[in-house]
Amino acid sequence: MANASTTGFGFRPIKKVGQTDNVGALTEYSVAASSALISHAAMVQLTADGVVLASGNTDANNLGTLNGVFYTDADTNKPTFANFSKASNTATDIVAFVNDDPRQVYEIMSADTAFNQNEVGGCADQVVAVGTTPLFISKSKISATTGASIAQLKILGVSRDPDHSDTTAEGFALRIIINEHILGNNVAGI
Repeated sequence: MANASTTGFGFRPIKKVGQTDNVGALTEYSVAASSALISHAAMVQLTADGVVLASGNTDANNLGTLNGVFYTDADTNKPTFANFSKASNTATDIVAFVNDDPRQVYEIMSADTAFNQNEVGGCADQVVAVGTTPLFISKSKISATTGASIAQLKILGVSRDPDHSDTTAEGFALRIIINEHILGNNVAGI
């Protein structure tokens, strides 16, 4: 059976490592005014300025994934919630809600067209693809290049979602954790 789609869907939080309850708790972090676009379900990093930005393909200070932002709209002075942070947002009070638990398990689509079981336990970086209008949901995927070297993501297995579990066809998803997580054990401070 072919997979339902080959378009990336960013990082979908699905469970926690072990038997811990997945309560979907979010932590608030600041976003700089007029910073770059941060798509919904995109991996974010903590910068030396103490604000979050979208993570690049090999960034190590990863914090989790963006669930949404809250701010006072600079044009209307109204409190506003959005699933993503637009680059043109000039508000000075932007707060990002981030899934920042280092034990969070995500599903992410693979950029590969086939999966080998020996890739479980390996590491890979993300392949960033920002979301597009109107929803701005991340289209990032996990790189097809995996190995034993430290990288952003650690592969735990194949998705159990029937729409994305055919590992012989393009569009399958993998279960991963953020390996280079600033709250985890694999990175230095900033």
